[in-house]
Amino acid sequence: MIKLFTHCADPDGLGSAVLLDLISKDTSLTLCKGIKELDQKLTEFITKKEYQQFDNIYITDLCPSNEVLELIASCPPLKQKVLIFDHHQTSLDKITKDYEFLTLKVKKDNVPCCGTSLFYEYLLKEIKAKLLTKKIVSDFVEKTRLHDTWEWVVSNDLDAFNLQTLFQVLGSYGYKYHMANKLQNEDKFIYTANEKQMIKEQEIQNQEQVETLANEIYSTEYNGLKVAIVLGSYNIRNNLAEYLKQNKPEFAILMLIAVDNKSVSFRSLKSNVEVRSLAEKFGGGGHQEAASCPLKNVEPMMLSRILK
Repeated sequence: MIKLFTHCADPDGLGSAVLLDLISKDTSLTLCKGIKELDQKLTEFITKKEYQQFDNIYITDLCPSNEVLELIASCPPLKQKVLIFDHHQTSLDKITKDYEFLTLKVKKDNVPCCGTSLFYEYLLKEIKAKLLTKKIVSDFVEKTRLHDTWEWVVSNDLDAFNLQTLFQVLGSYGYKYHMANKLQNEDKFIYTANEKQMIKEQEIQNQEQVETLANEIYSTEYNGLKVAIVLGSYNIRNNLAEYLKQNKPEFAILMLIAVDNKSVSFRSLKSNVEVRSLAEKFGGGGHQEAASCPLKNVEPMMLSRILK
């Protein structure tokens, strides 16, 4: 039996769950919003010795804290079952030791990685499953990587971008089941007429939200850069960022306060601007161009002190 802990927020987190569905129907899935929740759930999982029920335990698109990594390392029966795959620069900066069960890699051969691509590389090497070698599966992994690393912008791969749109429509579990079925029963990664219709309808809704929010921006400055602070839905964070890049060039950073997801998303709106350090000031982290933190960390007084 397999246990998977992964990020709940986007296609990359669920990409690993999709891949596991292709090789095993005996998987227990735990979705986590971030490292803090992952630490809490892992600590409980270890303390209650629930790991004894599983043959393999995977953690993808997130990395536990140093304390929880040490907890895993100190328990031999658990350590031999665990493998962790993460690609966030914040994790690479914060983890103080190497562990044989931890793959922490931001780039491979100068190409940005994602959690799904790192996990897929492992599965191809260690699990002999013909289904994993289908071209549609490798295409799905690559589009997930392009989406998560924002390289879809360079290649203008809208199919990769629209993974997020489908994810928004279907939700975490719906996306997992839908994509696993698609990869099992189709040969090429082409959106069906039904998928295109779902994407189109959701895009219309997103565009309406984006245009409304673009007129409700609170503007401030951080390190001499203009920051657009917006209160809006978590699901339109990337859509809003792209809209601001095209239509509000005066802004360098988007700070989307998403009450629905209890998080704050930071997006770089300029090629030479990074936002990870800003997210880390609020106890979060992520990538250079896309990062986040828990909403509860962003209190009005803290916001006024840091953004000045």
